Amino acid sequence: MHRTKAFTLIELLVVIAVIAVLMGILMPALGKARELAQGAACKGNLKNYTLAMAMYLDDNDRQFCQPERCYFSQLTAYPAESGLPGNHLHLRWCNGDIELKSNPQYRGMMAPYLADARACICPTFKTLAVRHSDDQFFMANGSSISNYEPWYNYTMNAYLGSLNSSVEKTRVLKDTDVKHPATTFSFTEESARVDTDYNASGLNDTFMVCGSDSMVDGWLAQVGGNPRLVEPGPEGVGQFWDVIAGFHHAPSGDKLRGRGNCAFLDGHVEAHPRSETFYYAYPK
Repeated sequence: MHRTKAFTLIELLVVIAVIAVLMGILMPALGKARELAQGAACKGNLKNYTLAMAMYLDDNDRQFCQPERCYFSQLTAYPAESGLPGNHLHLRWCNGDIELKSNPQYRGMMAPYLADARACICPTFKTLAVRHSDDQFFMANGSSISNYEPWYNYTMNAYLGSLNSSVEKTRVLKDTDVKHPATTFSFTEESARVDTDYNASGLNDTFMVCGSDSMVDGWLAQVGGNPRLVEPGPEGVGQFWDVIAGFHHAPSGDKLRGRGNCAFLDGHVEAHPRSETFYYAYPK
């Protein structure tokens, strides 16, 4: 009788070992490809932000909207936030109950121009935010959010159009007052991660601000007035309030030391590290 030859145990182990080796080779490559695809999608999202900003400026006599109200119509709590603590503003980035595509009644000054944007959040950040956030405001009150859903991480440069008195000297109100549009971002990525040597807070509101006028004056004095040399951290001028995110092209295991995408006033999108936060935010 003819018998079909079966694999021996040794042969099966060899096949399994070969498959394991191939998976070990392929998985990092697949992860890299996924990261590149997510980065491209993020840049596409922010390209829509440059177009939205251009349209807004055309319709509003070249005046910037208030960064604090770029997404939302009010700074006080909405009915959906009635059960949250007083610093509800710092939890809006992950509060699904006020996500604007589902709740257009909350839309602020820029939101109508962003209606066609594919997303307000980087897909890479959305994955990271589900796993971790060490922002002080989230750690203190994040558990009070009943519908946790990270839905934005693109925040507006607060030196463009803010009416807050703390940045009165540093800000500009019109795009015609920006010295170099190609090196001034309108929107950038923030992260929910914090490295307290570099930034006091993670993603916690709708706007990005490096520091107040008095802080900026002190930083510029340290570096002889050259904004290119104003960098956060121990090797720089000290702690900023906010910095550009670092989860794109980050070193293995450190999602703070990579780059974050920035949407510039001249219409291009480019990734930069947190060390360049002030230089690309400073409009003067």
